[in-house]
Amino acid sequence: MPGGGRTRERLGRVPAEVTGLVGRRSDVAEVRRLLSSARLVTLTGTGGSGKSRLAVRAAAELRRAFADGVWVVDLADVTEAALLHYAIAEELGIGPSERPLPDALLEHVRDREMLLVLDNCEHLVDECAAFADRALRTAPGLRVLCTSRRVLGMAAEHVWDVAPLGVPEQGQAYDSGAETRYPGVALFVERAAAVAPWFALDAENWPTVAEICRQLDGLPLAIELAAAQLRTLSLGQLATGLREHFRHLSTRHAVPARHRGLDSAFDWDFELCSPGEQALWQRLSVFTGTFELSAAEYVFEEPVLDLLAGLIEKSVLCRVESADGLPRYRLLETVRRYGLDRLRSAYGADEERRLRRRHRDWYVDLAEQYDADWFGPRQTQWAARMRAEYANIRAALDDSLSTPGGADTGLRLAAALRFHWYAGGAGHEGRYWLERALNAGS
Repeated sequence: MPGGGRTRERLGRVPAEVTGLVGRRSDVAEVRRLLSSARLVTLTGTGGSGKSRLAVRAAAELRRAFADGVWVVDLADVTEAALLHYAIAEELGIGPSERPLPDALLEHVRDREMLLVLDNCEHLVDECAAFADRALRTAPGLRVLCTSRRVLGMAAEHVWDVAPLGVPEQGQAYDSGAETRYPGVALFVERAAAVAPWFALDAENWPTVAEICRQLDGLPLAIELAAAQLRTLSLGQLATGLREHFRHLSTRHAVPARHRGLDSAFDWDFELCSPGEQALWQRLSVFTGTFELSAAEYVFEEPVLDLLAGLIEKSVLCRVESADGLPRYRLLETVRRYGLDRLRSAYGADEERRLRRRHRDWYVDLAEQYDADWFGPRQTQWAARMRAEYANIRAALDDSLSTPGGADTGLRLAAALRFHWYAGGAGHEGRYWLERALNAGS
């Protein structure tokens, strides 16, 4: 592997882990082994299998192996293929250049020894493949690690399937080494004890825990969501609820077997929510990335603090601390997609369009406040806030310029972001949006 002996200051950015990674020691070792020889590795697997967590852990352990750092680019919030290069450039800190951005990116990585992680590539597979192909041909010291539900389909690609965690077969007896042998059970026990400190695995509750983990197909996200319900339910209630859902799910022949464990966990979590929490979950699905309380209340059109607290308690919603100390909130991407599917099936396209208009209007107003206040005493605070809001601003731009009659609103929003792009060194992206807005209005 390149670069281990160089003394250049080590760079890069890898997200910090909030909770430990359970049952993936051999997978991490295999990913590291693959990257020691292969220049392009893709981790594939169904939603909720833990691809992103595995990639981040492997990347963190490889920091010292790359003189120019390990960089993780989360593409879940990149709603449009044309924005792939901007997202990568932003993470790598590439400022304005006279060159087209793809060429500037290639020049940046040309002589560097670095690992680039492209996380959540499935909706940008063709674009990620094209970028990886050009970058790997240009930069001999570059390695690329992707996570995706779909392979990139490149000849140089080495694929590692991220399998579900191991769970016991039906009838498997309990013994003191059960947690060690079955990582799915170990994950359930760890997450259960985090929300219910009294919980411990023993011979009496072993059959119930084993059944829950089997029903959820060993999918880490599904297991974590289920274990979080022990805040309010007994283990028996948890198992009974899942059992009933699987009985209903067996009639849904259109659902692939590999998705039923996660779908069942989401279905049941949804039904455990109050009607107000269900409605909020669905409406929050129009947000991309993190959002603040006031934005949620504007889109929902009612006070939401108590409902947000309920969704956080049920592990549906994540609280994220921001630089200014004010809480922000986020739905995990798989949870967001589930909520969006529920919204569409329950209320239809008209309601989704209405919510997206409210979402867009909120961010247009915010951007215009920012633009008007740029030369005031709060410039630093505004700049930090707009960085935090930018995933949603991008989504609002795309929605405006993709919707008939939305070009004028899109142009207003793009014009209000001039200082954000200029001060942030994102002139390439600003030019893209302004040109698109002008073309949409012509």
